[in-house]
Amino acid sequence: MQLSVTLFALFSPAVLASWLAQYNVEVVHTTHLDNGHILDWIKPESQGSIASPPSRLPNNSTENEELTKSLLKNLKTGPPGTVPVLRRDNKMTIPKVVPPAPGSKPKSRIDRRQYAQKHWYASSSQNWDGHGTSGHFSMYNAYVYSDSDFSLLQLAAIRENVPGVVGTGYTGLQTVESGWIHYARYGRNPTLFTFYTTNGHGTYGDNLCSWNTDHKGWVQVDNTYYPGMEMTPLATVGGDANEFAIDVLLDKGNWWIGINGKWIGYYPASMFTRNGNTADQTLESKTNRVDWYGEVYQDEGALTTTDMGSGHFASEGYGKSAFIRLLTLTGLDGSKTNYNGRTFQDDTSRYTIDPHFDGGGDWGSYMFLGGPGAGGVSGG
Repeated sequence: MQLSVTLFALFSPAVLASWLAQYNVEVVHTTHLDNGHILDWIKPESQGSIASPPSRLPNNSTENEELTKSLLKNLKTGPPGTVPVLRRDNKMTIPKVVPPAPGSKPKSRIDRRQYAQKHWYASSSQNWDGHGTSGHFSMYNAYVYSDSDFSLLQLAAIRENVPGVVGTGYTGLQTVESGWIHYARYGRNPTLFTFYTTNGHGTYGDNLCSWNTDHKGWVQVDNTYYPGMEMTPLATVGGDANEFAIDVLLDKGNWWIGINGKWIGYYPASMFTRNGNTADQTLESKTNRVDWYGEVYQDEGALTTTDMGSGHFASEGYGKSAFIRLLTLTGLDGSKTNYNGRTFQDDTSRYTIDPHFDGGGDWGSYMFLGGPGAGGVSGG
């Protein structure tokens, strides 16, 4: 997720000292980015013993390699032997991303005239006992109505029915999630995000529930890609269909996230086993569900005009609608199979999804999704 330029003003020495003490890391170098973000470059080993990455490279595609080179060319680099960590703003509270409940229906507009703090979905879900999932997201600078709204495309590797996990309306839920989000308080462009919950979307905290590196959990390994980074170059309606590849994989006791052919970091899977559970009961051992979807969160009371994806409906197809393609699932034995989920739409007058799952060709399993929000006009 990203934060606004004003919120990334330089921290006071006291606040910075507190942040460093909390994470027990030594900052080797600090970079102030043009968008107001602050990167601290740390020694990887200051996060503890670093795990070896999976033996196979994460998902990527030939057509994505030039985009990857373009993105890497624009990224800042730190001193040799360091990795970037986006500095946390202790004053920022970000609404949680929440996987949709399969089959759930929103209240009708007659019954619900106030929509504050409402999440809207164009989503897909598949029950899956496995070790991960992968796909490619198109990247758009989705219009958001207010600084408190967000729009995103994401995946969620999910374990349901975990004993003893009592969250905020999500009993038994543990997740590892990633994708892109446009949240105006984070900055002018969409950012890469990671998110996890061990506690059913309960209280934020170390090894409990967190965005990016706001709390302990994430271990940064790559020296270029990092949670919270701006995603460029972006796709444009009727123009470039830029995308990024993402891969989430449980490997040797860690939930790894790969971006554009590079494993960038991981969540130790052991943190999901808590409250007297054994590993086989939690996300430490496997998923039992995988979701891919678009989500809009609105803070205001009236129906939001915030866009999902490109702001165009799924039926408008390639060149206008956002897409997620080459969707695969990773089995318990490491084999891959096409994703073939069921779909749900909260409000088809504003956000839709058009699935083409379990297909062949260059796009494999894919979907178009998105919409313009209330009023039917892309961009507000």
